[in-house]
Amino acid sequence: MKQGLHFMRYVIGCLFFVIATIAVKGQALSERSFGFAAERGFIFAHSQDVQNTSGANPLGIQLAWNKQWLDEATWNICGCFPRTGWVLQYVDYDNSILGRSLHIAPYIEPYWGYGNKFSASIKAIAGLSYLTNPYHPEKNPANQSYSLPVSGYVALGFGLHYRVNPTIQLNAYGFYNHISNGGIKDPNKGINWPTLQLGIDYTFAPVAVPTYKRTTFDKKQAERYWEIGGYWSSRTVKAGEKNRWHIWGVQAKRGWQVASINDLTVGAELWYDYSLKERMRRQGELDVLPLRVGVLGGHAFRMGRFDFSQQIGVYVYNPSGFFPAIYQRYGLLYRFSQQWYAGVNVLAHGHVANFLDFRLAHRLH
Repeated sequence: MKQGLHFMRYVIGCLFFVIATIAVKGQALSERSFGFAAERGFIFAHSQDVQNTSGANPLGIQLAWNKQWLDEATWNICGCFPRTGWVLQYVDYDNSILGRSLHIAPYIEPYWGYGNKFSASIKAIAGLSYLTNPYHPEKNPANQSYSLPVSGYVALGFGLHYRVNPTIQLNAYGFYNHISNGGIKDPNKGINWPTLQLGIDYTFAPVAVPTYKRTTFDKKQAERYWEIGGYWSSRTVKAGEKNRWHIWGVQAKRGWQVASINDLTVGAELWYDYSLKERMRRQGELDVLPLRVGVLGGHAFRMGRFDFSQQIGVYVYNPSGFFPAIYQRYGLLYRFSQQWYAGVNVLAHGHVANFLDFRLAHRLH
């Protein structure tokens, strides 16, 4: 299931940030619809710390505002007709420790066979969640899943669709849902719950679905680049504490464009973690340097001015011994000038986020 969560994060990134490209196209051939859905699932208690949530069966209802993109430029991005929009979702976790939540999030959903009687899709959602019962040392000490009333919400689902007529469509999805604050505050073991969702869409003004031939990538125009930059973060040492400790890091990366929206990357980074230094000081380990060094390899999606990256890293220097040998990074950069980028990145060990950082990068071609 841990591998499933990693794959979910990867695919969500791959799909979701296509929105950045689509959003700048202005008016284009499309149709709009409104959806309603209900879902039922179960809590995946992925570690011993959250076994007190095992056995719960969350129930949710969802409203969605949808836009189906049918223009040729959008088709050329992925060879399909993607749908974008917003979802508003209410979830009762069937567990007094977790309480309830309200999610608002944009999504991206490529469709295959759209316009036919039967079609299929992959739906990726990423937004915010308001949660009613966060960890509190006195009021709710048993909640190790989340500690902030507002956290990040992501979900990945596979959908099958039956078109009753040009305006009515029935939907069935299997979703994997995840809530986390990205390591901003502990405890943060996260909430993970698979669901089965059934719903219906109403299309306001159906249009005829066109047929296009997808353009191919010109390898002669592929880019190669070096990227260097720095980042900052902060985190607490222990759950419930208010003091935060700085994290400073630098990174270097080599990238090769291999398709119109795909890059392969390798790189290295090092960072000095004052929260780790404080953690070791409390344990009497004063001679260990709170420095970590890693080498990484991965992939990046280029979506207009946005780059979404997914990397696997291996520690080559990790003297504290507090972390496993392998880690993951998920990042989003925005190009605000010809060679300068700014954005965010999450470092995670397995299913647990370590910290969310803010970074500035300079790219040389």
